[in-house]
Formats: sequence, structure tokens, C-alpha cells
Amino acid sequence: MISDYPKPTLLLVEDDEITRDLYSAILIGAGFTVKTAGTLSELRQQAYQARFDIILLDLRLPDGNALELISELRNVSSAGIIVITSSAEATDRLKALESAVDQYLEKPLHPRELVACVRNLSFRIQGTKIADKGTTAYHFEGWSVDLSARKIFNSTGKSVSLTKNEFRILDALISNATKPLHRDRILFLMSDDEDITTRAVDKAIYRLRLKLQAVHNTTPSPIATVHGFGYRLTAKRL
Repeated sequence: MISDYPKPTLLLVEDDEITRDLYSAILIGAGFTVKTAGTLSELRQQAYQARFDIILLDLRLPDGNALELISELRNVSSAGIIVITSSAEATDRLKALESAVDQYLEKPLHPRELVACVRNLSFRIQGTKIADKGTTAYHFEGWSVDLSARKIFNSTGKSVSLTKNEFRILDALISNATKPLHRDRILFLMSDDEDITTRAVDKAIYRLRLKLQAVHNTTPSPIATVHGFGYRLTAKRL
């Protein structure tokens, strides 16, 4: 049963208000937490500011085709993506599947099919997360991170402790692998005990870079700046 897992949070992106309300009611009734968006702009804003388990995505939106945004979503979010569209064009299906969406569904959609598809993908995602919970450390060339101790170490055992926000940022960078993490996502991760401005992100990254350099004196820093977007971790896990 779905109650065996943490309640998944969904982002339902649909411009038709009647369809959006219908799908939302069906999914809430099935035990999911549902947030909604009606445009690409709203989708982008929510995806950068919150974490979702699954994004349900209509393609044809008032301000553009969501196909153009899928690769961007993959860079900023680990959410599963289900396309739900009235488009029967083979090119849309192929582009979506080539963009690594998890499922492609065509309207009209039976409520039981909708719930079954979302639930099955949710089980797969939650199962992966549970399998990964045994990992308490990540190892890179010359340094490692101990999640339980909230410390970074070098190969000789020298360690540096991380603040809560530094830990959250580094954990998010590692989870995102080598994909860039948007500045807005980092800002969202930071707690209220900091001066929450875009400048606070730069300061936190600067401090984190100094701590990484203290345990592993390498140039350039393993945290690279992605101009106009955010930051990414260039170090690869061993």
C-alpha cells in the first residue's frame, strides 16, 4: 500500500482548469500531496523552489511547449516525469522519450490508469531512495564526505566540520551528480538563520570551497560556477 512509503509530492502541470482540478482531486483522493501549475513560468518557479517526487506534465501550455523544458528539469530536479498530453504527434512522443521522461500518456485518461501509473512510478522512486539510505559516506579522489558526522575528510584523516547550510548545499550538489544546481534551489535549501539573499548563496559557496580546500588542496575547486545559472560539483564519486 502507498501508506508503506512517505507520502509522495506531485507537481501537476496542466493549463486547462477543469482537467487540472479533476486530476488533482483524483490524485489527492489516492493519497498523494499535489501542487499545481498552469504555465511553463509557474512550472519553472515551483521546480526551482521545492522538491517533488513526480512531475505530471502537459506539453502544450499557454507560454510554450513543455518539451523544451524537460532537459532543464532534469538538470534541477530528480523528480520522475510523466507526460500527459492530448498530442498524438509521433514527434512529440519521440522527443519526450529521448528526453528520458518516465512515461508518456495520451488523453483522455481513465482515473484508475492515472493513479496506477503515478503509484507505480512512485514505488520505483521510493524503493530507490530506501535502497540508498544505507549510504552514509561519499568518496571522491582525495576527499570524502561522512553524512552521519556532517564532516569532510582527506585521505590522511584530517577533517573539517560543516554547518547545517553547508551540509545541505554539499549534499544537494552530490545528489545532483555533475548536473548544475540552480541558485534559487540553493537559496531554498538554506535555513532562516542566514541572511537569505542571493548574496548569501555566494557567501555559503565561498565558505564551502574554503573548507574543501582545507582538506584537499586542489585547483580549481571541485565546486564550479555555472554562469547565469548556479553551481555544480565537478568531482566524480569513486
